[in-house]
Amino acid sequence: MKESLKLLNVESAGFEDVGSASRVMKVDEDILAEAKKISDLTEQESFLRKILEKDPFGYVSSKCYLATLVKNKDPKYACDLILSACQADFLNPNNYLIFAEIAAEHKAWLVARDTLMIVKWLCSDASKDILEKLKSLNTLVLESIKNKVEDNSKDKFWSNKSPDKYSILLKLHNRSKIKKVIDYSFKLLDVFPEDKENYETVIRALSLTQNREAINRFIEYVQKNLSADIASQNLYLGIAYHFLSDFDTSLSYLQEVLKKDVINPNALYYLALNFLIKNDLKNFVSTFNKIIPPPKDYFIALYFISGAISSLEIKTTKFPDQKNISREVTLVIKKLLQNKQDELAHFIIKQFKKLNYYSILEFLQPNLAELFIRDNCFDHAREVLKDCTDFEVYRLNAWMYRLEGKEDLAEEELVKYRKSWIPDKDSGIFPRPVDLNLPDKAPDDIEQIFKFLESAYSQAKEMIHQFSLEYGLNIMTCIETVCQDCCKKTFPAVTYTEYLYMRYWLEKQSEEFKNDIYKKSNEIVNLYRERYKKDPPFVCNESSNIRKEYPYNFTFTCPYLGDNKCNIYEARPFDCRSYGYGTDDGFRHKSCKYFFDQVKAASRLTLERKAINIRSFFEFAKLTDEKLIGRRIVAPIPVWFAQSHEETLKKINNDISKSS
Repeated sequence: MKESLKLLNVESAGFEDVGSASRVMKVDEDILAEAKKISDLTEQESFLRKILEKDPFGYVSSKCYLATLVKNKDPKYACDLILSACQADFLNPNNYLIFAEIAAEHKAWLVARDTLMIVKWLCSDASKDILEKLKSLNTLVLESIKNKVEDNSKDKFWSNKSPDKYSILLKLHNRSKIKKVIDYSFKLLDVFPEDKENYETVIRALSLTQNREAINRFIEYVQKNLSADIASQNLYLGIAYHFLSDFDTSLSYLQEVLKKDVINPNALYYLALNFLIKNDLKNFVSTFNKIIPPPKDYFIALYFISGAISSLEIKTTKFPDQKNISREVTLVIKKLLQNKQDELAHFIIKQFKKLNYYSILEFLQPNLAELFIRDNCFDHAREVLKDCTDFEVYRLNAWMYRLEGKEDLAEEELVKYRKSWIPDKDSGIFPRPVDLNLPDKAPDDIEQIFKFLESAYSQAKEMIHQFSLEYGLNIMTCIETVCQDCCKKTFPAVTYTEYLYMRYWLEKQSEEFKNDIYKKSNEIVNLYRERYKKDPPFVCNESSNIRKEYPYNFTFTCPYLGDNKCNIYEARPFDCRSYGYGTDDGFRHKSCKYFFDQVKAASRLTLERKAINIRSFFEFAKLTDEKLIGRRIVAPIPVWFAQSHEETLKKINNDISKSS
C-alpha cells in the first residue's frame, strides 16, 4: 500500500456492521412514522435524537419534526436541526417556515421576517397549508416589528443563523442546476418587485452561470420594471453590462448613478473594477478610495488589489474570513487574465509578495497557484509558491507532478502533505456535482441507447481520471487495501437499460459462466424470500426509495464478483463505476471510508469537492427505460439475473401493474 494512503489511517471501508441485525438503516419516512407511533412525546424525542446522532446526514422530515418538539426548551438544537435540513433540502419552503416559527417564538422578529420572505419565494401556489401558515405568521411578525416589540434578532445567538437568498442560488449553481438558478432568480424578482436588494442578489447569481442570454434577460427586466427608479435602473444595468464584459457601457451607467449618489458603494465598486480591467489604474485607485466599503469579502478583496497597485503597506494581521477574501482576490486576478491584462495581473502578484500580503492572507498563494495550474501555467504556479510556508504547497506540487506524469515525485509531495494534514472533525465537505453530457431525449433505438450508455461510462472514466489528478485519489485503493466490501455489503441500483446492456454482454460468455450467474442470483433471491416472505420486487414507482424494499442490512456478495476481481468489469453498472467519486443527492459523497477520507483530505482551500453527478446519469436512464418498457425500473443485480429474460419481463409487468 502506498505510504500516502497509509497516512490517512483508514482501517476499513466502514461497512463492518452493515449486515448485522442491529444495523437496520431505515429511510426518513419510516423513521418518522415509527416515532409518531410513540405516544409519549419525551420518548419520541429520545428515539429521534438517538437515530439522528448516529446518522446525522439527510433525514429531513425527522429533523423537522424533532425541531418542533424541542424548539421551546432547546432552541439551539432545534435551529441546528432545521439548518441541517435546509442544507440538505434547500428548496423546501417548509424547512424555512419551521425556522421562522422558532425565530418568532423567541422574538427574533427581523430574522423571522427575512426567513418568511424565503418561504414565500420558494413556495408554490399549490402549497396551500404552507401559504396559510406563512400568512398568519407573517402578520404576527410584521405587527410586532411595527409596534416595536422587543426584538432579539441582534443577540449573539442569532448571528449567522439567518438563511439568505444568495446562498440558495449558489447551492443550485454548485449542483449544476443552471436552469433552476435562472428560474428561481427571476421568480425572486417577481415575488418581491419592490425589494431592490434582490436585484443585486440575482445579478450576482446569474453572473456565476456565465449565461449571456440570462443576463440580457435581466437587462430587459430591469429596463421594464425599474423605469420609475432611474438611479436603481442605472445601477443594475451598469452591473449587468460589467458581467457581459461590456465595460464601456457599464462605466456610462455607473457614472450616471454617481451623479446623484456620489458614495453609492456598489456603483463605486463596479466602476473601480471596470477601470482596473481596462488598465486605467489612476481612475481605479481614485474611485476605490472613495468607497466606504461594507464588510463583504469582494469589497475587502479589491482593497488588497488597490493596496498592491498603490504600494500600500498593510499592518500584518489575520483578517477574519481570509479564506474567502483570498478566493475573491484570485477571482479578480482571473478576470484580468481573461481580459488579456496579463502584465497587470503579474505586477499585482509581485506586489503581493513584495508588500508581504501573503502573511496576512495565508491562503492567497495557494489560491493563485491553483488558478495557474488549472491553466497549465506551471512555471507561474511554482513562482507564486516560492517561499510559501503553508503546507498546501506540497499538495499543489503533487498535483503538478501528476499532471506532468512524474508519479514518484507526486507521491513524495503527497506524503509530505498528508503528514502535515490534520483532519477537522467539525467540518464536512460538500460535493460539487459535475453533470454528464447526455441527451435530454431518449434515442430512437437500442443501438443508439447503448452508444450513449457507453459515452456515459467513458465520461465517468475521464472525470475519475481528472479528479484523481487534482485530489491525489488512489485509483488502485481497492486492490492495495484488498477490499471488496462494496461488492459484498452494498449493491448498485440497476436500471432496465443497464440490465439489457449487461445481459447483452452475458450472452457472449460461456454456458458455465452464465449458469453460475443464474445460480448465485437465485440463491440471493431465495435469501430475500426467506427473510421478507415475498418476492424481491422491481421498483417501478419513482417516488419509492429502493432502500424501502431492500434495507441496508440485506447484504449479499455480487454474483459477478470473482477472485478479487469484477467478472463483468467492462459492462458493470454506472453505480459501480462512479462509486467513491460521485454524489446522487448533491449533498453527500457516495463512497466508502477509504475513498471518502482521501477526498476529504484533498484540500484546505475549500470544502467543495468535484463529484460525478450520478443523478444526471439516472435521469437519462429514466428516459431510456420509459422508451424501452414504458416505466423507470430499478432493482439489484441478482433480481435481474435470477431467471430468463422472458420471465424477467413478466415479473416487471406484474410489479408495474401492482404499483399503478
